[in-house]
Amino acid sequence: MLTDHRSPIADRRPPVTARWAWRLTALAALALAGLVIVGLGVGFLRTATRVTVTVDGLTAPVATHLHTVDELLAEMQIELRPEDRLAPAAETPLQPGLAIEIQRARPVLLDVDGRVKSFYSQAASLEALLAERDVTASAHDLISLDGQPAAVDAALPPRVIVGGRNLPGLPGVYPWRGARIERLAVAVRHAAPLTVQIGHVEWSTWSTASTVGEALAELGMVFYEGDRVQPGLGAPLGVDQRRVVIERSKPVAIATASHSLRTRSRGATVADLLAENGLLLTGFDRVEPPLETALSPGLDVRITRVQHRFEVEEQVTPYESVWQADPELEIDNQRLEQEGVNGITRQRYRVILEDSQPITRTLDDSWLAQAPVTRVNMYGAKIVLRELETAAGPVTYWRRIRMFATSYSPDEAGVPRSSPYYGLTRTGRKAGYGVVAVDPNVVRLNSQLYIPGYGPAVAGDTGGGIDGRWVDLGFDEGRLTPWNRCVDVYILGTPPPSYLITYRLPKGPAVACLQ
Repeated sequence: MLTDHRSPIADRRPPVTARWAWRLTALAALALAGLVIVGLGVGFLRTATRVTVTVDGLTAPVATHLHTVDELLAEMQIELRPEDRLAPAAETPLQPGLAIEIQRARPVLLDVDGRVKSFYSQAASLEALLAERDVTASAHDLISLDGQPAAVDAALPPRVIVGGRNLPGLPGVYPWRGARIERLAVAVRHAAPLTVQIGHVEWSTWSTASTVGEALAELGMVFYEGDRVQPGLGAPLGVDQRRVVIERSKPVAIATASHSLRTRSRGATVADLLAENGLLLTGFDRVEPPLETALSPGLDVRITRVQHRFEVEEQVTPYESVWQADPELEIDNQRLEQEGVNGITRQRYRVILEDSQPITRTLDDSWLAQAPVTRVNMYGAKIVLRELETAAGPVTYWRRIRMFATSYSPDEAGVPRSSPYYGLTRTGRKAGYGVVAVDPNVVRLNSQLYIPGYGPAVAGDTGGGIDGRWVDLGFDEGRLTPWNRCVDVYILGTPPPSYLITYRLPKGPAVACLQ
């Protein structure tokens, strides 16, 4: 037994022939609806009013059932500015073949002396455009169109349409959609009358600059730091006539010993130049050329700093020393009566220096500032007799002298035995014990002496090297006793006359004995 596996639902579908019939019926209905729509459209177009609309030279045909121009523009979403031009008028009825033309006003950016205005205009010339804004201009003024210089009577450049496209056959799509007119930039700089004076030269001109400095720069004038412009370079130029006075500076050079300066000056004389630069002259300073010299370009000015300086020198005159006898002062004693003072003589010299270097030195004055004072020394002139106890008994002496003692004998004196003077002294005495050698300037020959440790003696010899307070003790031949020490020598007896006495004794080798 065969089993049928077909779905029960499949058994209920209409047959293929029925399905194709249904589809043909639907297509026919659609075709009939399309014919109806086309017919309606054709009927609409056949009853519409056909016109042309041109906006800024871009044209499109338009079919409309509206009645007036302004209704059509509203339907086309065309908005007009007061400055735009429309022909025919907005209230004109629409008629087949009517040409509607629209010329939109051009956007303008007007800059008049820095004051900027934005507006729309239909002007065809620059003069008419400026007249719309009550702006006057002359041949001296500076006018530019889109950044390019232009004359006041120049025609405006053609309007530039940006973004428009002609798309024929597309209803409702207009070529001026998205189109715009490029903005026109106009700048006006009014010129001001300007009179320029340099020294005795004067001339007049016109300038569109905003400041004096810009106006002079337009004339190609170069200024230096020392120049003076009145009014200043930053002063604004007004519409009224303005006078500019220029005082030119002169290039000059100033030199001193320490530095040099190149500058410019408006001064009339060298004195003015130094004052401008704060250079002061003092005392005997010298300027070359002189202060009253008129300044000229390239002038070299030299300043020499002159100083007069005084120098004082001292010359010292050593004081003199004198000795005077003091009858009340015992012999061999001294005292100072008056201290000595050096004399001082001062001399003043005038020294002239130029740029710190001495040039001349002359004696200006000389005077004794301090007179010398003589030193007065007093020596003892008083003789006092005294007694000295000795082994042989007391002796009387009138002077005691501290001396340096040495010793000698005939065989040690350096005289050969064959000499006729062997063993003889200066006074003719036979050399030996008790005869001593002295300096006659200290002890007179033949004076009687007493020397402790030696005994009585006579000053009978002088010796070859005896000088000052030196005593050479004599000894017999072969019996020399060496001496080399300080001793007190007593001069015995009656003192000689004063003129034979040496009151101030030389020291000689006995200096150490006097300490």
